[in-house]
Amino acid sequence: MVKIILVTHGHLAQQMLDTAAQIIGKPTDDGFAAFSVTTASSVEQEAAKLNKTLSACEDGAVILTDIFGGSATNISLTASKDLPNCYVITGLNLSMLLTAANSRKKMTAKELAEKIEADGKRAVINATELLIKGF
Repeated sequence: MVKIILVTHGHLAQQMLDTAAQIIGKPTDDGFAAFSVTTASSVEQEAAKLNKTLSACEDGAVILTDIFGGSATNISLTASKDLPNCYVITGLNLSMLLTAANSRKKMTAKELAEKIEADGKRAVINATELLIKGF
């Protein structure tokens, strides 16, 4: 089963997991992990910790980070660079996490990464424009 790892600034990762649990039940079994990046975090040290977690993922992993170019993404890319079955997807939103929780048991890591990215993009909607135009 594909492991889902959230790597974000502050405590967003754990808060996202908690919110997902409120919506779809308790998806935060051992197949999920949350890593928090703070101003005190060292890219090298955090990447080493994350790499240790990733190395134990037999079926691969998808890492969801909050913003491209940020420390969380840099740490994730550093930790996963030599792991062929590990994918880093940035721009974390709740829709992406719910997709991950609902689909991780029936897809490969690559398939799941592609689905998470597509569903995350589809979830970004200008609701005001949609309302003005009519559904």
